Amino acid sequence: MSSTRSNAALRVILFVLLVTEINSAFEVGMMYGILATLVREYGDPAGVGWLITAFLLVGAAAAALCSRLGDIYGRRRVVLVMLVFAACGSLVSALSTSLPGLILGRALQGVAAALLPLCIGLAREYFPAARVPVAIGWLAAVASFSAAVGILFGGWLADNAGWRMTFWIGAGHAVLSLVCVLFLLPPSKSQARNGRLDVLGGVLFAPAIAAVLLAITRLKGSGWTDPFTLALAAGGIVLLVVWARREWNHPDPMLDVRQFAQRQIGLTMLLMALFGLGTAQLMLVVLMLGQQPVWTGVGLGLSATLAAMVKVPSSVAGLVGAPWSGHMAARYGARRAALVGAVVICASWVAMMAWHATVWQLVVLCFVATVGGAILYAAIPNLVVEVAPAERTSELNGMSHVLRTLGTAIGTQLVSVLLATSVVRDPSGGPAKYPTESAYLLALGAVSICAALSILVVLALPKRQAQTADDKNAVAACGVVE
Repeated sequence: MSSTRSNAALRVILFVLLVTEINSAFEVGMMYGILATLVREYGDPAGVGWLITAFLLVGAAAAALCSRLGDIYGRRRVVLVMLVFAACGSLVSALSTSLPGLILGRALQGVAAALLPLCIGLAREYFPAARVPVAIGWLAAVASFSAAVGILFGGWLADNAGWRMTFWIGAGHAVLSLVCVLFLLPPSKSQARNGRLDVLGGVLFAPAIAAVLLAITRLKGSGWTDPFTLALAAGGIVLLVVWARREWNHPDPMLDVRQFAQRQIGLTMLLMALFGLGTAQLMLVVLMLGQQPVWTGVGLGLSATLAAMVKVPSSVAGLVGAPWSGHMAARYGARRAALVGAVVICASWVAMMAWHATVWQLVVLCFVATVGGAILYAAIPNLVVEVAPAERTSELNGMSHVLRTLGTAIGTQLVSVLLATSVVRDPSGGPAKYPTESAYLLALGAVSICAALSILVVLALPKRQAQTADDKNAVAACGVVE
């Protein structure tokens, strides 16, 4: 059915998918942009931190579960529901006069994390097979770019229009997306079902993932010996094991963990976890290096705004890297695109260990690392699409999102611990402590190891046949995603 659509129709479909999946990334970015303002207003850094944590916990579970529901009941239908939740969450936060109300709104917004996996599934459903990789490349590019722009835009709004405006804009964007999906996207497929929906599989998965993530996010404040944190981690891991065993033996599981035994799917999930563990720490390292005082011997002494601007050129470059990854995947297979991305990432982090003493070095290496990250990030869903059953496309991409979230949370804690291994104190006697050169080298080295492991994982992926000449001509003729 998708092969009969004109290029004009496909352009409209791609536009709607891009507008829709921006919701989640933009909401995350804008929140980081207004965090400092909210801390000043409410005077509760720990409470304000829950604006990120609530979104993260709900989003991790929603990315897999709601994506699976889209595979079953129709992705377009579930996207509409997710957008209603996102709009309501933004309105709750915009109208709230208390911090708990803001947190509730952010939790409702968290379901928007399922939008990217659902949009990837819709791209596979609507587009001819030869054009799917490039469409996915554009989805990955805009998701990454909109998150970076959201940080700057959120900060600007907080300074010039008030932080509530970010939520009003979020609500308006969700409503606009809902209208576009409702009137411009064709109906999507749903599965014919004989048995009952595996509700228990979803009920077990959500609290298990939430408990593990909450334990990881608590580590920095509570430490490794806090009984509650340890109980959360242990309970979450045990529940995950129980859930995985049940789903493995279920004839029609909510989330099919048996797919992980398929070589390409399993290795791709590992690749996404390594992406979160290492590559996703770029912003953390760049912001710390950029803002650390010069007297420490390793910092650049930039303001928060200037440090964030270091990432801007590379964010724009990501708009080129991800679509190019899609073109490469369409012509030569997603494995080659993933390999190029992983090699570029590894080279940039290793180079950063030697060169990070000037702003221009940080800008250039951040640029290269982000381009590599965009190439790899776009290749991962294409690796999934190459072998995943069509009826589980969104589910498996949602699971990869969960693994990236877990990897990112663990990586943040790991980098923070490594940066704290050696510190220099404020010579004026203040309480401030900053990482030393050796601490930064440890952190950069750890991320470089993750990048090197990513290369090995990609090399272990099965090689696939390049596209035929007819397939390549079809890609070249696809004006909608060229």
